Amino acid sequence: FYYKISHEKNIKPLTRVVVEFKNEEKVGIVLNIFKEDEINLDFKLKEVIEVLDESPIITDIHYEIAKMMKENYFCSLGEAFFSFIPTEKKESQFKYNYYISQNAFKKLTEEQLYAFKTIEKSIIESKSETFLIYGVTGSGKTEVYKYLVRSALENGKSAILLVPEISLTPQNLERFYECFGDKVALYHSKMTKRERLYEWNRALKGEAKIVIGPRSALFLPLKNPGIIIIDEEHDASYKSNNSPRYHARNIAYFRCMKEKMPLVLGSATPQIETYYHALRKKFVLLELKNRFSVNLPNVEIIDLKNEKNKILSDRLLQNMILTLQNKKQILLFLNRRGFAPVLMCEQCGYIFECPQCDVSFTFHKKEGELKCHHCGHSISAPEKCPSCGSIDIKEIGSGTEKLEDVIKKIFPSHRVERMDLDTTRGKNSYFEILGKIKRHEVDIVIGTQMVSKGHDIAGIELVGVIMPDIMLNIPDFRSAERTFSILTQVIGRAGRKGSKGVAFIQTFVPEHYAILCASKQDYHDFFLKELKRRKNFHYPPFVRLARLVLRSERKDKLEMLCQEIKSFILQNKKEFDNCEVLGPVSCPLEKLKNNYRYHIIIKSDKLSSIKQAIGFINSYFKNSNFTNVVYMEIDIDPLSLI
Repeated sequence: FYYKISHEKNIKPLTRVVVEFKNEEKVGIVLNIFKEDEINLDFKLKEVIEVLDESPIITDIHYEIAKMMKENYFCSLGEAFFSFIPTEKKESQFKYNYYISQNAFKKLTEEQLYAFKTIEKSIIESKSETFLIYGVTGSGKTEVYKYLVRSALENGKSAILLVPEISLTPQNLERFYECFGDKVALYHSKMTKRERLYEWNRALKGEAKIVIGPRSALFLPLKNPGIIIIDEEHDASYKSNNSPRYHARNIAYFRCMKEKMPLVLGSATPQIETYYHALRKKFVLLELKNRFSVNLPNVEIIDLKNEKNKILSDRLLQNMILTLQNKKQILLFLNRRGFAPVLMCEQCGYIFECPQCDVSFTFHKKEGELKCHHCGHSISAPEKCPSCGSIDIKEIGSGTEKLEDVIKKIFPSHRVERMDLDTTRGKNSYFEILGKIKRHEVDIVIGTQMVSKGHDIAGIELVGVIMPDIMLNIPDFRSAERTFSILTQVIGRAGRKGSKGVAFIQTFVPEHYAILCASKQDYHDFFLKELKRRKNFHYPPFVRLARLVLRSERKDKLEMLCQEIKSFILQNKKEFDNCEVLGPVSCPLEKLKNNYRYHIIIKSDKLSSIKQAIGFINSYFKNSNFTNVVYMEIDIDPLSLI
């Protein structure tokens, strides 16, 4: 879009301005400046309202990244830019209390030292190389990261450390502040927009040398970046769910190639594709096989088919009693919040379902509500069945709220804390609960997957995994991988300091390879079994994937369009020669947020063929009569097919 600049306004490329767009004031980015005689327009231009920046707020690399995102993720240049550029006009200082420790760096083990020295060579030589640090839980990957960041600073460079969850950021921030003081900047969505702009400008001016945060921190304009580290690289939160649907790992790889620096990926359970590429020498594989402090916990699998109590088996309960007697802490993991996932009438079988989604409501007893965990819609808990009028309404299944209820009845004199999305909505509630756990003011912790990631809690000796079958039964090709990863992480929380822990996995499928491999903490065995399955069914890493989701509130219009696209694909088979095109068919979750959903899956061993196929379908869609009632999402390398 073109706008006119008044003579008194001093505007430079790559600065932000305020303009009128569709009768609203919007923040825009200046890409180029022309003289009046250089362009020939047959319409009157609106004037720029306000200039927000005296100098460019982004660098040339950001422009390169935005163009790459436009090309690879089928988005506009504007969507690409504003997925990472701050839009706030004024900044406000972000304050973090910290202290610098004189003993912040621990002596590295031989494994850690080898990994550090191997990567450090690429920092010094400004070499764009990708490394995978595969290390068992508790192997000390963070210690290696600290040494790498220090090396970058000693060589006049800066560093980016990505973590998957905002909740993990303060923990890492604390460790890095101990070492580097106010050279560290924090950047995440829980900060105010003004605070984020403050940290962005600190990086731009060269005041901040280290940036820590989730996906969005990758884009900060650091001076002379020397390394990017992605911790827990397997985590799905590195993938954007909105357009542009990029993966932080791919953007980091691109940035490291352009700015000539190493990319470090770290995980105890690397994504299948990542480990596959490392074995094929596309990445450098570095392994940390030994735990930093104590051995991995003993793990026992309990077959729930032989148990009367399906929530807490006798074996788990006995060991919980012993653990509490020894003044140690317990972590119970159940990856489903709420009290019960289904509410059903016992007389007529009516199930309470969300009217906007194709799923049942979850019962939240404390709040007296039925909630949809997909769209957020909620209603008051019913007193009777709306279908037959019966008051016999049964709760089916268990969530963390129900487990908390059960535990408090069994252990009334012990301190129980639940840690899930419902109990951590407040700005500081998550860190308050985590602080209580670390200070041993809690005896039994109950939580969803947020308790499984990266937390180093000394007192937890026993971990109980309740019904991992929930995760395995999700109809998605990555279900086994996600289950194995989460189980490995949560089991790794046991016995972190001083003593060997113990873990129990309660399941109806004790023979499933994801359960068995997680119990042995055997990633290699899981990788080989999962790789064989992926090869048989033609899934990554053997092919690249794309997913087109067509959604609309008008099911009739959606089905008409899908039928037309299906005919178009069949009539133009030559254009899709190098691709396997599946669909359009209804998504496993057919209705979501009042939209009916169909999807098309495209598989090919060549990304160029996939992009060409998407181009044909996208062009057909844009020229159809349905664009006003149907929206199409384009997802390259999707992490979920739900």
